[in-house]
Amino acid sequence: PSEIVVNKTTDSVVSGTNYSRLIRNLGIETVVVTGIVTDQCVAGTVRGLADDGFKVICVEDACAAACMELHDAELKIMNNLYCNVLSTEETIDVLEGKLK
Repeated sequence: PSEIVVNKTTDSVVSGTNYSRLIRNLGIETVVVTGIVTDQCVAGTVRGLADDGFKVICVEDACAAACMELHDAELKIMNNLYCNVLSTEETIDVLEGKLK
């Protein structure tokens, strides 16, 4: 009952919700994104969060697409423009302060 629930109604959790304002009010600066589909919902969320000024990590081995070609292509695009694409292990290291 005390969990915050945001109902995602578009490809991006940011579009059409108060998600960015909510996490900003909680003092969150970095968001870790995982999910499916890499080249649709994940990419939309990553872009929206980056556009709203958050540092974004997309966990490459915690996302999936219809095929590896689309998955890899979208990760390459996002990594150059919107986020840091990291493995699960690298993400944990960043969160624990072992990597920057």
